[in-house]
Amino acid sequence: MTNKVDIKEISEAICISKQAVLKRSDREGWPFEEQSVRGGKKRLYSLATLPMAVREAILHHKLNSSNPDDAPLSLSGSGVVATVTTPTHLATLPVSHELKDWQRKTAEARIAIINEIKRLSTAAGMEKAIQAVIALAINGELPEQLQRLVPVANAKTGKAGNRTLSRTSIYRWMKEAEHGFAALAPKNHESIRVPVWAASLLALYQQPQKPTLRKCLDDLVLPDGVSAPSYWAAQRFLDKMSKLDLERGRMLPRELKNVRAFVRRDTSHMWPGDCYTSDGHKFDAEIAHPKHGRPFRPEITSVLDIATRRCVGWSVNLAESTWAVLDAQRHAVERYGINALHYVDNGSGQKNALMSDEIVGFMARLGITLTHSLPYNSQARGLEERSHQSIWVRGAKELPTYMGASMDREAKQAAFKITRKDINAVGTSRLLMQFSEFLKWCDVQVESYNSRPHRALPKIADPVTGRMRHQSPAEAWEAAKAEGWEPVMLKPGESADLFRPYKIGKTHRAEVRLFGNIYFNRALEHYNGEQVRIGYDIHDGSRVWVRDMEGRLICEAEFEANKQAYFPQSQIDVANRKRAEGRIKRAEAHIEEAEQELNPPLVIEHQATTTIPVFEFRQEPEHAFVPLQGVQQLVAAPLPDNATYLPIQRPVFATDSEKYRWLQANASQITSQDNTWLDWYCNTGEWEDLFGEGFEVAAR
Repeated sequence: MTNKVDIKEISEAICISKQAVLKRSDREGWPFEEQSVRGGKKRLYSLATLPMAVREAILHHKLNSSNPDDAPLSLSGSGVVATVTTPTHLATLPVSHELKDWQRKTAEARIAIINEIKRLSTAAGMEKAIQAVIALAINGELPEQLQRLVPVANAKTGKAGNRTLSRTSIYRWMKEAEHGFAALAPKNHESIRVPVWAASLLALYQQPQKPTLRKCLDDLVLPDGVSAPSYWAAQRFLDKMSKLDLERGRMLPRELKNVRAFVRRDTSHMWPGDCYTSDGHKFDAEIAHPKHGRPFRPEITSVLDIATRRCVGWSVNLAESTWAVLDAQRHAVERYGINALHYVDNGSGQKNALMSDEIVGFMARLGITLTHSLPYNSQARGLEERSHQSIWVRGAKELPTYMGASMDREAKQAAFKITRKDINAVGTSRLLMQFSEFLKWCDVQVESYNSRPHRALPKIADPVTGRMRHQSPAEAWEAAKAEGWEPVMLKPGESADLFRPYKIGKTHRAEVRLFGNIYFNRALEHYNGEQVRIGYDIHDGSRVWVRDMEGRLICEAEFEANKQAYFPQSQIDVANRKRAEGRIKRAEAHIEEAEQELNPPLVIEHQATTTIPVFEFRQEPEHAFVPLQGVQQLVAAPLPDNATYLPIQRPVFATDSEKYRWLQANASQITSQDNTWLDWYCNTGEWEDLFGEGFEVAAR
């Protein structure tokens, strides 16, 4: 093994790119020399000047290398242990912080003896002082504390244990002392012993299934002549390995980050409002649903100011969505001002065109720079993740319906049974907090959090007790104001339009379309066929705000102002209805599957050929089915007395359009439920695009 390594060897040893090695080398100032090679020059680093962790990694890499020139392994006589001696250039250049305890004690003892000799030499000269110390040490007449250091300094007491000091050794120590404390330490001649079974054992042990050591030893297959290690020998070998290297393979890179070094982010230089961060949290307790009163767990989105840790905004929604994120951001900006940066994850509620679009996105219109953390890197947003514990989990534990990980399973099951029994009996439960009360409860939890001392904030003297404690987020916010900082607040009337979502659409004959609704204003005649921005209120579908692509307001278009036949439907109503219909459709599929399991198809055995009378289908008046327009009603011919009607098997429909076409072709099978479904489907945008006016049901 040579004394110098290049960037490629270092890169392979510590598992980073060559560019990363160059950057680290320049950042930490590793000494190197350049060697001319074909095409340019390359850097050569002396192993003695590299950091200890890098040296160990290079040595470990050399030992595991298959190239014999890089890692010469010599088997001992037994053929069991491969031994590689520590390079001499590493041993001859010790570093003080790399010394072991016994080396450090020996160096300290030698310094003490040298100092005593120097003290005596002022009176008798160096040579006489050395001879005197040697004679006193042999006779055991040195001061007691110094006599105890003689065998320690010698570090070679011999078999009899009576070797003391020599003139040659003392002169050598005095010369080594000129090069520093570490030069006085004895050399470490320990060898790195890598068992020959180590590679085979690690190949079994370092797997993501995390097998036990006992299982690996049971599966271990070794070449002839090599005996398997005992359990404790294998355990001792694993204990000597780097904990990080030992976990490679058992943990993949994403999980391995939990045990690797990390960077703590300093926020002391930041002002309030420099950066907000937000994230959603599934509440750990059940409350009453605002519409049907059944138990559910709401989604809470909170916004945190990074500099002061203050919770500046929050919102509650039935599920994680863009609207929940938007409402939390609106709450924060209206109360505490516009932030410069917004740091979020890559979830669909945070990363979408509604938030980040350069034209109609909320962040662009507010002048906020939106930044996202790396995928699968929740550690980067630990501040926000930890706030969920301090605000919402801590509060949820006060409720009887808490169902977090720390809740006793028996108690959780008891509360679950009580709430379901109450719901089945009276439609509500005494254990469930009503949604309106829950909103007030959330506000109390946020104010309580903002008023509690936070350990990430500076310490101050408590104005009441006089004791030192950490600032609370609210106090840190006010302290920044006292230093002259002021938030950037919205002007009166700005928030309504800034937080209004926009979509890009096209005008047609003074109309614009949004979510299947038509909005009209004559001012749009001058923009016929042009793209415009259409702003809307998620709670009110009666009107929209139309702007040109440069942001100028054109008009407020009213819902079907040129038509009086229909009633508008807001975006939230559309979303709620679509979600409810999806749940109904999935439930119907489950019911149909269960019915088919109870009534499996019959298998008809082979029988002699018989003649079945020909008949036509006839719609019975008691079914009161309504036919589709354009579909001729089939009238049944007289049948024999023993004839029966054969029902038409209704298929499982994959799409709404498929169901509509089937009903057109099978008018006799239309039920009252189908009529209700047709009323809804014929008013959707899908029906209008696929079938148009000519296919509308004539009578419903």
